[in-house]
Amino acid sequence: MKYQYLLATLLAGLMSLQISSAPRMLEQMKKMDLDEDGSITLEEFNSNTLSRFKLMDDNGDGILSKKEFLTPINERFEKIDLNSDGVLKRKEIRKALKKFRKDMKEEGLREKSKPKPFIKH
Repeated sequence: MKYQYLLATLLAGLMSLQISSAPRMLEQMKKMDLDEDGSITLEEFNSNTLSRFKLMDDNGDGILSKKEFLTPINERFEKIDLNSDGVLKRKEIRKALKKFRKDMKEEGLREKSKPKPFIKH
């Protein structure tokens, strides 16, 4: 039972790393809602979690090694590490965030926020 709880916690943590914005979270929730009734049942949640586990389990042995678990994180790190020196600098993170925002805007997932009025009535 402890292992199931630990696995669920680890997978939830990994899912939270992938979900980086509210629009993406809504998109992810729609994918999890298999019967499209507007809610996610435990069965739907477990089905999604199991699918993610299978995607991460490269050799299909039913066990996630440290390497398998960290692969998505390492890939994300490598994308941000523009000069491939193994260190993330503020400039690299800024560029990655700028690109991410641009991509989100192009995909129509991020709406421009309306400017706040200077004078309120």
